[in-house]
Amino acid sequence: MDKILVVDDDIDILTLVKMSLSLNGFKVEAISKWEQIYKSISGFVPDLILLDVSLGGADGREICKRIKTTTETEHIPVILFSANTEMEKSIGDCKAQAFIAKPYELGHFLDVIKSTIKHSKPN
Repeated sequence: MDKILVVDDDIDILTLVKMSLSLNGFKVEAISKWEQIYKSISGFVPDLILLDVSLGGADGREICKRIKTTTETEHIPVILFSANTEMEKSIGDCKAQAFIAKPYELGHFLDVIKSTIKHSKPN
């Protein structure tokens, strides 16, 4: 079972995303405080991180850059998501694998996640 760490400071979105992913066969850890991300990564060891761009007091793109430049976490794929579709232009700068715009269509959301996990695993 693939494990996904979801980070979003909006509790309603966090709850909806966790439920959607859990019902589709993923093991999910959902956190609303960006400060907990590194503790969650080391304890939960996710196969993918779904990271909101706008986290109260932090920029998800900067967190993504740190994840991607740290030896212990650089292999973990990161998908950024945001209601601000302009953010998609900056995913390359922070080395995120994909971007999902909010609100999202569930089928597309799941396809992007499954594809990203599939392509991140060794053959």
